[in-house]
Amino acid sequence: VGYFTHSQNFVTKESIIELIKLHIEIELKCNPGAPVDLIIVNNDTGWLEGNRFLESINGKQLRYGKVHVLNRNNFGRSFGGYNYAFEMLGNNYDYFIFTEDDIVIGRDGYASIGIEHFVRNKNCGFVAYQAISTVALNLPPEDALCAHGGVGLTSVSVLNEVVKRYGSLPHADANSSQEYINIIRNGEVAFTNKIYKLGYHLISLPNDIKLYDFAYDLMRGLDVKRFPSFFEKVIDLAMLRI
Repeated sequence: VGYFTHSQNFVTKESIIELIKLHIEIELKCNPGAPVDLIIVNNDTGWLEGNRFLESINGKQLRYGKVHVLNRNNFGRSFGGYNYAFEMLGNNYDYFIFTEDDIVIGRDGYASIGIEHFVRNKNCGFVAYQAISTVALNLPPEDALCAHGGVGLTSVSVLNEVVKRYGSLPHADANSSQEYINIIRNGEVAFTNKIYKLGYHLISLPNDIKLYDFAYDLMRGLDVKRFPSFFEKVIDLAMLRI
C-alpha cells in the first residue's frame, strides 16, 4: 500500500499491454460527464508486439469518445508525450486531462467535475487530481510549486499560453539529459510550475473527491483514499500482512 507513490509493479513489457487494456476497460464502463477521447502516446522503444497492439486499438470506439494512438521518439518520458499530444491534437479540444499510464483516471464525472472546479475558481490554471506540492529536488518553494505527478486538468487556452511563452509544454527535450532527476525537474515539476509562473492558480480537488486509482491497486481491488488517516493506514497494512 502506498499513499505517497504509485506503488506499481509493472515489470514486463507484456504487463504494459494489460495495463492499457485496463484503461480501455474502465473507459468503456465509466461516465466521465463529458465527451472524452483517450490519447495514448507511445514513446517508441522498438518493441514490435507492443506497437502492433497499439496499432490495433487506434481509433477504437469508446463509450463517450475514441482512442487516438500517437507514436514518437523516446525522450522526455510522460512529459515529452504530453507535449507531443498537444502539438498533434491540441486544436481538437477545449480541455486536456493529463495522467501517466499507471494512474487510471476513470471514476464517474472525472471530466465534468474537473471542468467544474476549473471554471469555478477564478484565474485557475490547473486542477490537480492528486495534490499540490511545494517540495521537490531541494528547490525553493516558488520553483517547486506544482501539481503532483502533473496529473490533472487544464484548458487549451492555458496550454497555448505556456507554448507561446516557453516554446513547448515543459519536458526534458531530446538534446538534454534523460536522467531521472532531469525528467522530474524539467518535466513533472516544470510542467505545472510554468503555468503558475504565468500568473495562474494551481488548485487541488477537495480532499473527499477522488477521480483516479493507482492501476495496480485497482487490479487488486484496493480502494485507497487520497489522504487516509493514520488509523486507516495501519488497518490496510495489517490486512496485507494477513
